[in-house]
Amino acid sequence: MQAADPSRFVIRLTDVSRELGISSTTLRQMCRRGNGPPLLQISERCYGVRRGELDRWIESRKVPSPKI
Repeated sequence: MQAADPSRFVIRLTDVSRELGISSTTLRQMCRRGNGPPLLQISERCYGVRRGELDRWIESRKVPSPKI
């Protein structure tokens, strides 16, 4: 039996917002505008993000460090 691939785990939006340090409302607004991570609809009112997709989205948001 193979171990499950962690990049395929689905994380609920409430947990994603907690991990990102933003409110669920802000995350939902970002997703509606197309600025958030790609969503999966788990049920009629429940959405989530695959772990791997969230990690890629976070990496894509990197900006160069300012010179101090």
